[in-house]
Amino acid sequence: MYYIIANMLSGKGAGKKCLETAEKYLTENNLPFQTEYIDGHGSGRALAQKFCAMAKEAGASTDSGAFHTVIAIGGDGTFHEVLNGMDFSAARLGLVPAGRGNDYAVGAKISFDPKIAMQAIVHGKPVDRDYIQVGDRRCLNVCGTGLDVEVLKLTEENKNTYIFSLSKLLLNYKPYTVQVERDGMTQEYQCVMAAFCNGSQFGGGIKLCPPAKIADGKMDLMIVKQPKGPVLMAMPIFVAGQHIGRPWAEHIVCDKAKITVMNSGNIEIDGEIYNDSVLDAQIVPGGFKTFE
Repeated sequence: MYYIIANMLSGKGAGKKCLETAEKYLTENNLPFQTEYIDGHGSGRALAQKFCAMAKEAGASTDSGAFHTVIAIGGDGTFHEVLNGMDFSAARLGLVPAGRGNDYAVGAKISFDPKIAMQAIVHGKPVDRDYIQVGDRRCLNVCGTGLDVEVLKLTEENKNTYIFSLSKLLLNYKPYTVQVERDGMTQEYQCVMAAFCNGSQFGGGIKLCPPAKIADGKMDLMIVKQPKGPVLMAMPIFVAGQHIGRPWAEHIVCDKAKITVMNSGNIEIDGEIYNDSVLDAQIVPGGFKTFE
């Protein structure tokens, strides 16, 4: 059984078009499916919980060849919600990118063509990839704090691109103080932002951590410190992913770590803003049951 969770508002109409393609593909292949629509914040998680409970009641298992599949259609925010409602003992999760940025799909090499994405879900092989556990929340791609949160707020308010909002905010940049705990050590940083990465990019194509891999059993801690000279001048380097190895960018591969915002601030997980000041994170190797 295929359970579709669709965000019809994602990607300026892309969600609706991708849903039509997905339903047509399943119908043409005589495969049973049920569709539900995201109708507000948190509904993606609730629908995933509902469908996984139905799958479990039907007796299917992801360890068998007859598993049920939840299909999320939307952007990274939709994927984040659905991931957080999944019971991977009952169903696998397939992704059809339909957002504005589709950053996770780039690292996962998921096609932006909905028909090809559906082919991979229906006929591809099951694979286990990683996600990051952040307190009681799951992160599929990137979670962070600092300037990133302010950029997301401005992007949502003004409906601009992430890069445009980033450029505007850097004109009046003030460094953030964060405390990082890992391997029994604690260190404070004055930084632009700090983030844990499973995927390699965020913000609609900004290559935050090019070395990050979604199935290596590790997470990447990326700390972008204040560079010498105007911060705005370093932005093209940062956007292109050429900051790795520079003195103002610290890249750490780890299993678990904790970031605490020392001055007032929030955190973001997969582009969703949370009223919290702590990212207590650890990698969950192979926890994301999907397809390729």
